[in-house]
Amino acid sequence: MKRNKSAGVSLVEIIVAVMVFAMASIPLYYAISYGASEETNLEKVAIANKILAAFRDEIKNLDYKTVEGLMTATSNWKTLDASALPPNSFNSLLTSQKKYKDFEFKTEVRKSPGADLDSLEFKAAVSWTTGRGNTASESIAFIKVNN
Repeated sequence: MKRNKSAGVSLVEIIVAVMVFAMASIPLYYAISYGASEETNLEKVAIANKILAAFRDEIKNLDYKTVEGLMTATSNWKTLDASALPPNSFNSLLTSQKKYKDFEFKTEVRKSPGADLDSLEFKAAVSWTTGRGNTASESIAFIKVNN
């Protein structure tokens, strides 16, 4: 009886097939990983914009004298202690975002220089660390007028 030597699969053929599969799956892994990273970054941008909009709305709904009383420091641009705001939607929003520990909220306020009206000029920014270790931020600027 004669045996057919080409009927089976050799170990070399199996190793080559596994290597081809591994080399094809590496770009696929990076594509999926990059997509997940971008999705996380987009989610953080949306949360940062939500924090900034809530801050603007909170300031808009407070009376002018209350906001003016929250200003600290003596330089031209002063800081505003966001934790001293009334415990409304803004503070609860900041508290709920504690799971993203890399969010940092900063705000500055000053009396608008040379304006005929009493007004406060605000700059607020939220910064965070991206998935690649860089820092990203979103900011907003607005004015509150004493009416």
